[in-house]
Amino acid sequence: MPGPLDGIRILDFTRYQQGPYATVMLSDLGADVLKVEEPARGDLGRSLGLQPDGWCSYFEAHNRNKRSLTVDLRKPDGREIVYRLIPEVDVVADNFRPGTMARYGLDYESLAKINPAIITASASGFGPKGPHAFDPSFDIIGQGMGGIMSNQGGGPDEPPQSTLSGLADQVGAMVFALGICSAVVAKERQGIGQHVDVSLLGSQVALQALQLTGFLRGERQGPSPQRQNPVFTYFPSADGLYLTIGILDPKWWPNLCQALECPELLTDARFLTARDRQVNRIDLLAELDRAFRLRPREENLRRLKAADVPSGPVHDYLAVSKEPQVLENEYIVTLPHPSLGPVRVVNSPIRMSKNQVGAQRTAPELGQHTEEVLLALGYDWNKIAAMKEAGTI
Repeated sequence: MPGPLDGIRILDFTRYQQGPYATVMLSDLGADVLKVEEPARGDLGRSLGLQPDGWCSYFEAHNRNKRSLTVDLRKPDGREIVYRLIPEVDVVADNFRPGTMARYGLDYESLAKINPAIITASASGFGPKGPHAFDPSFDIIGQGMGGIMSNQGGGPDEPPQSTLSGLADQVGAMVFALGICSAVVAKERQGIGQHVDVSLLGSQVALQALQLTGFLRGERQGPSPQRQNPVFTYFPSADGLYLTIGILDPKWWPNLCQALECPELLTDARFLTARDRQVNRIDLLAELDRAFRLRPREENLRRLKAADVPSGPVHDYLAVSKEPQVLENEYIVTLPHPSLGPVRVVNSPIRMSKNQVGAQRTAPELGQHTEEVLLALGYDWNKIAAMKEAGTI
């Protein structure tokens, strides 16, 4: 069974991470993604962290399953190639600075004249309106302006803390993929094409909906505290390995005390209710730290699971790559690479009971499918050779 987006064709002008990972997600769902790159240099993401053997984790993670077409959009012949493709595609995606696609005559208004049902989609920095709409932006700028760096740091008058590198890009990519899918559904259901914009800034604001909603109702902004909730946090075990527990429903509190063989905590006046446990969190953390340190992690987890307490290990990347739950669900898979042999890659987290979803092949070489695409468009070998000589492709 093909993927749920089988038959959807995407012309992908995106570079780096925010746009490319969005189209990777769509390719995992079965969309045919044709990546358009500048001749000779290509997406600069190809060189970020490039290894001596030719492997580039940055590019591979963000461009698997795709085909690569090289076109110089500054040349009329190059733009003509794109115009010939427009009647055959459903989506044109970019993450250039706003105005770039219009300068090349590839904006929604221009392309809708060729294909009225076309969807154009832009992964922007700041959204289509406002004083910064036309400014350049990258991941770290989205993190800073969206508030998450202050949330991770000390809040007002304290130095900010950056989060996971690429967080704003990755979250922006996921929202971008959702926006494109929604436009595809609207096209299928309502017969309309349209332009979609998803920004780094807007995605960072959405990521913090809980915290910002509280702030907008008068709650004080502060840093995300470590171990703020004593029963929704991490603990070290006797072997120095960490685990987490996640108790939101008070019904699990007796189960936790049972698993740790600490019945006295159930009758301790400081911890009788969920509110008591929060008010006296420092004392409770000390008691739970002591109890968890009595046994190695696997024994602690065995007891917690037996008592049905929500819990799990704290993994580093090595442990994640060996975790049976990750492997059984194929969240990491092995793909054949044309020059490096079998390589392990992160797969789509989506599973469907009937449609095929997931990584199919590694990222393309620069321009790997250019001739294939041009021949399908009706170009002959003489014209292809001439455009190659001129640097158009």
